[in-house]
Amino acid sequence: MSQLLFFEDKRFKYHDEIVNGLKKYNESQAGFKEKDRQNFYVFDDESLVGGAYTKMDSDWVFIKKIYYKNLDVLLTLINDIKDYYRSKVIGIQFSCVISDRVEDFKSLGFIEKGKLEDMPKGNDHIFLLNTNFNKSEVKKEYDIKKPEEPISEYDKTFKEKLDKVRKSLTFSSEVIDTQFVALYKGEFAGGIYGNFQYDYLFINTLFVNNKYRGKKIATKLMKMIEIKAYEMNVHNLYITTFEFQALGLYKKLGYKVVMEIYDYPKGFKEYTIYKKLSK
Repeated sequence: MSQLLFFEDKRFKYHDEIVNGLKKYNESQAGFKEKDRQNFYVFDDESLVGGAYTKMDSDWVFIKKIYYKNLDVLLTLINDIKDYYRSKVIGIQFSCVISDRVEDFKSLGFIEKGKLEDMPKGNDHIFLLNTNFNKSEVKKEYDIKKPEEPISEYDKTFKEKLDKVRKSLTFSSEVIDTQFVALYKGEFAGGIYGNFQYDYLFINTLFVNNKYRGKKIATKLMKMIEIKAYEMNVHNLYITTFEFQALGLYKKLGYKVVMEIYDYPKGFKEYTIYKKLSK
């Protein structure tokens, strides 16, 4: 395969091929999984006091973004998320680097499944989940809206609240994307995509076209993105991978399992794996 060309895809020209290729492969292994995105807004006397954006994927729902004025508002949001996704998913997942928020979620029954240390430096990134869909009693009744699409006037306020939280942090939450691609005679053969954030590199997606597997393309792509991390002075790397993906390859490259989640997707396990690059 001397005509293989590896390069950094700075314009992300082949991003869709990477993401859609892995999506089709996952569906071939685990079957089609219903996906859903939902918006939740909580009001007190017409004033927005809480909101959440969720994403359903692989039989779980993920809280992607959240704002809440107090613990009772958070409880209202969680109750509503449980109501909406009841019988649709196995459980709820949320991860966070803000210790106060972690404790708030734990107080509502979320359990700590795993963590990545010094993400960012001096803090830990905690992974939480909850499989109990029983609702909890709230002290006050709030008005709730859950449209399928964000409502501009609410969304604007919600984003302002999130931005205020972001600016209050003592560390940067900036995300920098990176991507590498392999072509064979101009045809897409494989690619890898990741995100730098909180002093870590998250290797988000690795995909090699079936006709080019067994040519060490994945290994080469992994080494390229690791070199990129080293050049950016980032030495902590992590990946999430299903058991039918490339766990064996990652272990050969020095990654170690730090967390396992069962039935994610249903009938399979998902692993979070970690590697520290030598300085």
